[in-house]
Amino acid sequence: MTESAHGGLYFEIRELANTLDRLTARGMAGIFGVCGRALAPLLKQVERRSEGRWAVPDLALALDSIEAFATGLAEAANHDDLRARLMVAISGEHPWSTYAQDVLICADAGLAAASVDSRPKPISIQYALEPLMAFMQNRDAGTIRIYGDNHWSKEIIKDPAMAKALGFLRSLIEEVSEAALADSRQFDRLVSEAAVLRPVNR
Repeated sequence: MTESAHGGLYFEIRELANTLDRLTARGMAGIFGVCGRALAPLLKQVERRSEGRWAVPDLALALDSIEAFATGLAEAANHDDLRARLMVAISGEHPWSTYAQDVLICADAGLAAASVDSRPKPISIQYALEPLMAFMQNRDAGTIRIYGDNHWSKEIIKDPAMAKALGFLRSLIEEVSEAALADSRQFDRLVSEAAVLRPVNR
């Protein structure tokens, strides 16, 4: 990600990562767990469109483990085997491979936060936005070809859908930074609000 001046999408992502880096392990697990569960329907669509060839049966276990840690129902544990299974679950090419991988990277980051002696890279928050970014980059391919990626990066944050997604992530990090997630009801509410991360009209 390069950007000649502040104020564009990539700058916003770096700012989110900087803020995220100050959270506790439970807080980071909450962020990535909410994003992973909100994006999970994209992976389900990949599974259907690939006629089951891209099934990831361990995703539900991963997301449940992240939520349990984020809400204080479980302590940090060793999730190395589960993380390894997630990372090899997707192989080969598929038109929606970006969406599938973004879901799994969010889940992996959440498991890292919920693990003993591990911590996710805060910049991984970019993968919560990447499905929407990829959709918009494809939509705006003509503009990018003429004016370049830096121009697009500065203009796309004015798009209502991207503005909502960025606003949600800022408020999510702020809410989690003030107090640990209280329970599954709060988690479920945040997942519902995180629907703004999913691209529409796919």
